[in-house]
Amino acid sequence: MKRITALVLVACASFSTLAIAAPREANKSNVVEQARYAATISNRWGSEIQRRYGISANEWTELMMGTFSASDIDNLRRAAAAPTFDSMSGALFGGSSASNRNDVRPLQLGSTENSLVFTPLPPCRIVDTRVVGGPIPAMGTRSFSGWTTGDFTAQGGATTNCNIPENASALVANVVAVNAVQSVGYLTVFPSDTPQPNAASLNFSESDVANNIALKLCRPGCPTQFSTFSTSQTDFVVDVYGYYMEPPATALDCMVQTQTGSLLNGSLNPSATCPAGYTSTGGACGGPIGLTVASSHPTVDGTGRPNGWTCSVTAGVLGGLLGYRVDATCCRVPGR
Repeated sequence: MKRITALVLVACASFSTLAIAAPREANKSNVVEQARYAATISNRWGSEIQRRYGISANEWTELMMGTFSASDIDNLRRAAAAPTFDSMSGALFGGSSASNRNDVRPLQLGSTENSLVFTPLPPCRIVDTRVVGGPIPAMGTRSFSGWTTGDFTAQGGATTNCNIPENASALVANVVAVNAVQSVGYLTVFPSDTPQPNAASLNFSESDVANNIALKLCRPGCPTQFSTFSTSQTDFVVDVYGYYMEPPATALDCMVQTQTGSLLNGSLNPSATCPAGYTSTGGACGGPIGLTVASSHPTVDGTGRPNGWTCSVTAGVLGGLLGYRVDATCCRVPGR
């Protein structure tokens, strides 16, 4: 309990600094909630963090501070309740959590590890062992950072962070072996928390050789994000020109379609229909006194997709000309 309290205090101070640009009163409750969930996650998974990354829960929390502060409160809540470390990570980045299977949620658009969005970047160097570190030795492995809140000068790279976000899922990069001692061999680049795969990212030739790869990174909160193994002594250069990450949450594009009309004594089943590409998420029926709404339900197309709203209306015993109104709430995911 003392450890949780300490983490909350540290996290509150850090979150307050990160959130300084937001309105003060609106931020206060969010900062406290973010800190509480961050402390819960860190305390719960401390032993797993130590096993996977070889660092303490406190060190991991510091590395994760930017990600925690940028996360949606609901994502943090689900991450704190997740039953496994991997499901916690997925929930943190906007995916589902197994502990929330009974929640009513929209159909997921994809996996937090596989259905990602590519963001192109201007070419930017993040590693150059000729500048810092020297060659990777033959049959040796060295680990590197794939993102930083500062710059990449500590590993021979740019004086900026290349606009790579914290805990990006993968980098699109050009990797280069420079001045390899042996002309036959290979180099493998892989996430720093996984065993070295039996595969090559780049095969040596008699001159400097480069290859374009999609480099999956270790996350969340890893001390380093990727490692490089080489069969030959060689300098190593990495130029990044894009990254993969979950898209930010985007509000649905919604509109209300309305159908109005009138009827004499009798019944009618009027509908309001959504435009093409929109799905009906709700609806309503209305009219003056004397009009009875017998039923109200979504209309579906031939594929079973709700595409509007239908009402069964009946003119009452008062008779006369009665008006009715049917509203369909129509939504879609924004995009072309």
